[in-house]
Amino acid sequence: MLSFSDVEHRCRSVLTAAAVAAVWSLLPQEVLPWQGAGAKQDVPVVEGKVLSAAGTPIPGASLELAAENPDAQKEVVVAKATADQAGNFTLDAPGRGRYALRAAADGFADYVVHDLTLDRAERRRLDLVLRVLPTAEPKANGARDLSVQFSDTPNFTVAGITDRSNMGLHGSDANVRTSDTLAKETAALQSAEKSPKAGAGDTHRLAGDAKEKNGDPVGAAKEYEAAVEADPSEQNYFAWGSELLLHHAGRPAYQVFSTGAKAHPDSPRMLAGLAAAYYSIGQYNQAALEICRASELNPADPAPYLFLGKMEQAAADLLPCSETALSRFAADQPADPQANFLYGLVLWKEARKTQDAGQLAHAERLFRRALELKPDFAEVYLQLGMLYNARGEKDAALGAFEKAVRVDPRSSRAHYQLSLAYRRSGDAAKADQEMKTCDELKRSEDAALEKERRELRQFVTILKKKESSPTRE
Repeated sequence: MLSFSDVEHRCRSVLTAAAVAAVWSLLPQEVLPWQGAGAKQDVPVVEGKVLSAAGTPIPGASLELAAENPDAQKEVVVAKATADQAGNFTLDAPGRGRYALRAAADGFADYVVHDLTLDRAERRRLDLVLRVLPTAEPKANGARDLSVQFSDTPNFTVAGITDRSNMGLHGSDANVRTSDTLAKETAALQSAEKSPKAGAGDTHRLAGDAKEKNGDPVGAAKEYEAAVEADPSEQNYFAWGSELLLHHAGRPAYQVFSTGAKAHPDSPRMLAGLAAAYYSIGQYNQAALEICRASELNPADPAPYLFLGKMEQAAADLLPCSETALSRFAADQPADPQANFLYGLVLWKEARKTQDAGQLAHAERLFRRALELKPDFAEVYLQLGMLYNARGEKDAALGAFEKAVRVDPRSSRAHYQLSLAYRRSGDAAKADQEMKTCDELKRSEDAALEKERRELRQFVTILKKKESSPTRE
């Protein structure tokens, strides 16, 4: 499975990847008295898994599916279930409608998915991630705590900047590049508020914007911090966290976004920022879980899915909740080439591990659909070529790699795969030429990345609450 890994970018290395296929064991739901003992047919089914933030199952978690009616005084529970030892559950809805799905477990904050619309006899999969409560004690009297729990609060100050090109970078080249991309795209996410409110917080935030634009990122960070102190709005938290991410202060960015997400739990972009912050400090599974949460808040918004897709392209193994989220993306937006490609990508990663011919064929159909919608989609040709090669279809693979190079001649990865394909076909001269081109392009890519890193300076931060030496994030 081709990823944006540093192994891959060393053009003469052999690329491999694998994905772990999960085997789901579904627990039948508890049958309520008014439902009868017989199994229902042609009704919507909600199924999934209950996980901790670390990605481990939570056996014994209780699930409730309730009819959600904004005109009613309270929700009416229509189905209940208990998660099995693997965290799996399944619930039958009595029919089409709008529902709320709640999950609860001792030691964890409850989690609720509102506005779950089931409009046909479908099987809807939702993996639910519960956060550990600040104390390990069970919740008293069955009280529900639907807020997102965080233990970290901002306790740092930005002391200065350093040249990032002189710093050791943690993680693989693929993950560093992806982290940089996520930071930029997080900062580009638009606010729901169209204009400032002209309060003290907005004044500081706008001053921060101006200082960042004029080349004073330390001053900008201090203005954004002052904005949050004056007005802890979603916009102000997001501006502060985004500035820290852009200048590679990952742990401080995590503190800001986690606190901001607690204060503004309905903000998808706050969760996207939290996901990018997790990713920047190497917590890739947690990053995926947070971006999946963001996708659940507004399933029609493609941004969280595209964030998740970038994480998947850099990961060797399948990330938790990716298949659930990206299958929903493809189902809800069948005319989007990215939706088809990304769902095909996770199926292709699974099929490489399981050797499931049906799954492989499904991935191929999704890739072909993506190309119908976007004929110049070079990454799809690249993945399709590797899929054909895995099935032993060398001529088809060669043709796909040639198309990848044709639509994106600047891709070192495409030239690398084409070189291997020519080598397999016995054409050594063409293979050598493609490998030479790959090496030249890779040197150019590395030089451009190094230039960008020199220009984008990195924050040095110091902890406030206790004596500490400067921390370069």
